[in-house]
Amino acid sequence: MDEQEKIEPDYVKGFNEGYTIAKHMPELAERLANIDSDFVRLAGFKAGREQHQAEMTRERLPAWLTGDRPQKGDINPSKGKDRDREPDKD
Repeated sequence: MDEQEKIEPDYVKGFNEGYTIAKHMPELAERLANIDSDFVRLAGFKAGREQHQAEMTRERLPAWLTGDRPQKGDINPSKGKDRDREPDKD
């Protein structure tokens, strides 16, 4: 079996619950994540909460820090080749 197929269903349920609760009720998610336990579902919950927090942090960063910057060839300058010239004043 592949590594991805070995993920326990309780872990996946906990991950999805952690992500969803962190999205809609972050205070509750924080309190639940502070519970000390070895349950697989709680480990998934904590991972889901952390994933949501990581995504929210990434969305708040400017583009130059996230790596989503356009490539140099993709940028179209808005000025022409004579951009150094000042317009004639009549």
